[in-house]
Amino acid sequence: MQQVATEVPTATPWPTPTPTLSPTPATPTPTPTFQFYPTNTPRATQHTNSGTTSIALGNPTEAGPEHYWFARPFPRDASGEIKDYASRSYPYGSTSYGQFQTHHGVDISNSPGTSILAVANGWVVFAGSDDREMFGPETNFYGKLVVIEHEYPAPNGEMLYTLYGHMSEVTVEAGQHVMQGDKIGEVGSTGVALGPHLHLEVRLGDYHDYYRTYNPDLWVRPWPTYGTLAGTLKDRNGNLVKDTEITIQPADGNGGETYYTFSYADNLVNPDPILGENYVRGDLPEGDYKVYVRIQGVLRYQGEVTVEAGKTAWLDIVLR
Repeated sequence: MQQVATEVPTATPWPTPTPTLSPTPATPTPTPTFQFYPTNTPRATQHTNSGTTSIALGNPTEAGPEHYWFARPFPRDASGEIKDYASRSYPYGSTSYGQFQTHHGVDISNSPGTSILAVANGWVVFAGSDDREMFGPETNFYGKLVVIEHEYPAPNGEMLYTLYGHMSEVTVEAGQHVMQGDKIGEVGSTGVALGPHLHLEVRLGDYHDYYRTYNPDLWVRPWPTYGTLAGTLKDRNGNLVKDTEITIQPADGNGGETYYTFSYADNLVNPDPILGENYVRGDLPEGDYKVYVRIQGVLRYQGEVTVEAGKTAWLDIVLR
C-alpha cells in the first residue's frame, strides 16, 4: 500500500535567474540533488493578485482535463533508501539556468541496480540500447532504455508512451506485455548521464520523436494528501515568460518549507494538450500558498493559491 509522504525534496539554489534563456547543446543529465533553498521574504507593500482553479483527479475511462493515470516507477519506501520523487533542481522544461539542455523528462536518483517499475499496463515497443536507433538528439543519448506503449490513448486521442532511460540493465523484451508495477530494468548511468538515476519521459504520438514529450508531473499520481500546481506565466502583453523561477511558500507565515519551480525554457517541450500550461510544480502538500516571481531581484508578482489533495490547482501569473 502506498504510504503518505513525510518529506518532499526541494531543489538546490543557483544564481539569480533571467526571464529567458536559449537552449544549450546536449549535455550530460546531472545527478539530482535534494537540498533546501533559503526562504525568500516578500515585500509587505507588494500588491497581491489571486484566483485559482482546482481540477479534479481522473482516470483513463473518464473524460476531463485531469490524467493522473501513472503510478511511480519506484515503490514508496519509508526507510528512504529508495526514492520515488523527482529532482526539483532540473525539472521538466528547465535548463538549470543554462547549465544544461532543456529537460525533456524528470530524473529520479537511486542507487545502481535499483529496480525500475512500469508506471502502467502496456506493451514494450523498445528495449535495449539506442546506439543504432535514435530516441533523443543523438544516438547513445539514453543508453539502455525501455519504451512502453500504454493500453489507452491520451485524452487528445494520440497513442501514449513512457520512456525509461539510462538503465544499467533491461529486463524486458520488445513485444512483451507488462503490468503496472512489473520490473522492466535497473537504475544505471548509461548514455549521456552523470550518476545513476532514472530519466522518465511521457511521449504522445511518435515514441521516437524527442520533441513530443510532455510533463510527467501531470501524469504521475501525487502522493496521498499532496497535489500539483500548474498554470501560465506571462508578461503584461500576454507573452509567455520563459525559464523563470517561481517561488511557492506556505501562506500561514509560520515558516515551513519553500518550494520552487520554473517556467518552460523554450518551445522544445510541450504544454499539456488539454491544460496548456507553461509551468508545473508536483508533489506539493495540500494547503494554502503564496506565490512569488522575482526577476533580477525585483518582485514582479505575488499571488495566492490553494492546493487540494489529488488535484491540479491552476494559477495564471501575469507579471507587473
